Amino acid sequence: MNEAPRAGIAATAVAAFLCDAGFYLAVFTLTHALEATGATSRAVALVLGIYTLAYAVAAPLLGGLSDRFRFLSVLSGATLFALVYTALGAALVLEPRPGEALPEVVARVADPRTLTYLAMTLLAVANALFWPALQARIGDRVEDAAGLARAIRAFNVAWTTGKASGFLVGGFLFPLDPQACLIAVAVGGWIVVGAILSEGRVGRRDRARTEAQPETTALPQGRKWAFLLSALLANFVLWGAVSTLAGLAPKLAHGLGLDVRQTGVLLCLALLAQGGTFLVLGSGKRWAYRAALLALSVPVAAGGLLLLTVTGSLASALLGAALLGACQAVTYAASVFYSLDYDERRGLRTGIHEAVLAAGGALPILGGQLADSTGELMAPVWLTLALALPAALVVGLLLWRAEPSVSLDEGTT
Repeated sequence: MNEAPRAGIAATAVAAFLCDAGFYLAVFTLTHALEATGATSRAVALVLGIYTLAYAVAAPLLGGLSDRFRFLSVLSGATLFALVYTALGAALVLEPRPGEALPEVVARVADPRTLTYLAMTLLAVANALFWPALQARIGDRVEDAAGLARAIRAFNVAWTTGKASGFLVGGFLFPLDPQACLIAVAVGGWIVVGAILSEGRVGRRDRARTEAQPETTALPQGRKWAFLLSALLANFVLWGAVSTLAGLAPKLAHGLGLDVRQTGVLLCLALLAQGGTFLVLGSGKRWAYRAALLALSVPVAAGGLLLLTVTGSLASALLGAALLGACQAVTYAASVFYSLDYDERRGLRTGIHEAVLAAGGALPILGGQLADSTGELMAPVWLTLALALPAALVVGLLLWRAEPSVSLDEGTT
């Protein structure tokens, strides 16, 4: 790999880290702010749920459009992030209350719930502009499957550690100064814009699509389709489970008996396990187009969800979160790799990948409604567990019916 692709991949990793760190710090802050207003489980779940529903619609559309305007799409998304975060910091006031875990919440414009939901809708558009195009650029910049796997690993570690950092910072900073959380995400948003502008348009493939597109792995499309569909389904369920932990964190914390800091640590651990698994996966030659690891990911994650709900201790909850995060790394890496390797319409494929994530991220809405109707705070986790069992069966069947796996070396042109 020459220096230009290396520089581009490094810039992509930095942008991914900062973007997810800011976004999930904002999610942590806004869910806890609504909890402070006495919101129901469903109302808290809608913070992430509204975002994911809007994102599910916008990501394939804007992802496909980014096949013509890669750099402009990434820059537009980053700029919209920064503008929304800045507006949130100006419009929402979070004042600590002595002796209370949650702050006083005052909205200078509209009411806190309306302001939060509007911000999350706009952030869905920002993410749809940003993420499919950013991931498609990875496929544009590398010239073989092995290089693609290495680039995806760097990208996955970057956004995962960013997401984990956002939750960890939220867990410790929010109890001290909740308003500082909103200021931090605004500053971080503008740093991302500056980083993208300073990078510029790296490589000819970012300026326009050319006939010399990097080739995909030379495997039959039927086999590729089986692996892609399996990865998308598994990733839908596991992303939904992780989103349930994140989107309903204040409510699940009560069910698990955790305070705000312990909740931040739990979410951070799930993401650190995810990032560590991305590193352990290493080269795509170890796992790409090999069925066993992907087939095991959903049932093992189901075991992690059981640990979260059955034993009722902090240690078991942490172990369950770590197992869930590790398995989600497997399904996410597979979904991204198979999307970028399926054909050369990478913006469209990554847009579909992101839309599936968004659909999974909407599961907390159903879980929140279930919790409100039953009075059981852990009901959202039981819902994701109920979905994981049939999903594991379907994923196993799809992979079993696919042709025998081959190594990346055998299938690479």
